[in-house]
Amino acid sequence: MSRPTIRQLMVCFTVFGLLTTAACQEGENAVESSSNIQPSEHNANSDESEMWAPGEGDHFWVFADSKDNLGSGGEFHIYMDPETHADAGVSFSRFALGVGGALPEHRHDKTEEIAYFVSGEGVARIYVDGQPKDVTVAPGYVWYNPPSVWHSIANTADEPLVMVFATIPNEKKGLLSFFRKISVKPGENPVTLPAEEFAQIAAKHDMILRPQETADEPKENR
Repeated sequence: MSRPTIRQLMVCFTVFGLLTTAACQEGENAVESSSNIQPSEHNANSDESEMWAPGEGDHFWVFADSKDNLGSGGEFHIYMDPETHADAGVSFSRFALGVGGALPEHRHDKTEEIAYFVSGEGVARIYVDGQPKDVTVAPGYVWYNPPSVWHSIANTADEPLVMVFATIPNEKKGLLSFFRKISVKPGENPVTLPAEEFAQIAAKHDMILRPQETADEPKENR
């Protein structure tokens, strides 16, 4: 299987967003009534096409406020990752960042990411010529992060910030594997880890957290 290029993924994301933004928003209401499709129900290792309905995919929470309240945490629907599609060249999922939620500055040494924002509003931090730049993101924005680039995202609206995103390569110790490791099903008590242990687990899955004291230093001091 040939590896998809980022240019091909950007084209797909643009078409995907134009065609499905409304469907994804309507799908919010269908999540509770839809039964999750388990990996075994998909043709994960075949040459056949696959289709997921709104609300389907492997569904779980990360960083939830409690077992009954997502709060500022994140909600995943994973469609393709090493656990469901070991032979695929790309991982693909839907992520909703709760109100007040944020992912701290981090980088990936091997992983490329590209995301399409479906709904909500937030601020993404990127780096241009080594300097931080905060960009307001809204539906229709596309965000690409190559390996080794620091980045972060925060929800600044009073509704979830929803995106669909792909990661390359599709590795067992990759980004989505990290989120699976710390995830819980809605209704289960959230995982709480000491900061040092959390950072160690993240690093093993190609998510390197930026030390807080260096986050805003000039490039020459890093």
